[in-house]
Amino acid sequence: MADSVNYEKLAGVLNRASADGKASFCRMLWGNQSADVQAQLLTLLSAEAQAIVESGEALP
Repeated sequence: MADSVNYEKLAGVLNRASADGKASFCRMLWGNQSADVQAQLLTLLSAEAQAIVESGEALP
């Protein structure tokens, strides 16, 4: 399945959601990805999105 993942598009969704204060959605979407997909996505995420998915907590 990882071959069909559009990483840029998925990263864009995570980045927009994190900017909109939707940390729970980010964590849910992140948690639904395989470790391989997560590894590819991490470098495409904004600092805010990275903080959310790495810490599992919402930013202030």
